Amino acid sequence: MTIPSLPASRVACGLLVLALSACGKSTPPSRDPLPADGAASAVNTASAAPAPVPDAAAPAATTDAAVDGGAPAPTAGADAPPAPLVADNKVDPSQGPELQERARGLFEAIVADDPARAEAFWFPREPFIPLKDVKDPGKYWNQLHKTYGSDVHALHKKRKSWEGATFVKFDGWTRSKWVPPGDEANKIGYHRAFHGKLHYKVGGEDAEMDVQTIITWQGRWYVTHLRKFKH
Repeated sequence: MTIPSLPASRVACGLLVLALSACGKSTPPSRDPLPADGAASAVNTASAAPAPVPDAAAPAATTDAAVDGGAPAPTAGADAPPAPLVADNKVDPSQGPELQERARGLFEAIVADDPARAEAFWFPREPFIPLKDVKDPGKYWNQLHKTYGSDVHALHKKRKSWEGATFVKFDGWTRSKWVPPGDEANKIGYHRAFHGKLHYKVGGEDAEMDVQTIITWQGRWYVTHLRKFKH
């Protein structure tokens, strides 16, 4: 059978129709889908951003010191008021520089034959009156004080010359004992010790003098008998 030939124009047109039909049925290329963890990555990226820097001009947080004006707390010092008196007088004895200075005063009184220089080391009258449980404590204090002056004169006469004599230190008393109220005719207790030593130098030699009895008032040592006391 003979197939009739078609004109070239109709063949070209048919090929064009087939090409357009194929193009209409083709699927356009798809875009890459968003990864499953894409949302989480976005959140993490946002949280990783640096925190905002506070404004440098912003005022600092108010502190207690700022509220109180920043005034320092008062501290105890040289100008602090003296400690209150202890009613029972039970204060540990002190042995610091102030004791040595008062002992030096006694030594200088002996050297100069001047009892007035030794007053700072003598037990004061004011606490002696309430401390002693005797009929007339004021009269008894006067008696002891007079004897103290006489002892200074007597010790001065122990040497022909005190030229060049210098004080070294005061120490060496016996172990102190607490004397409770009622003992040794007293109403208030005190610490008591015997035979303190005034150490000094004279003529290039070491020497010492005995101080018979010392007792305490508010922790400070005072002399009550410079030499052995005779009632």
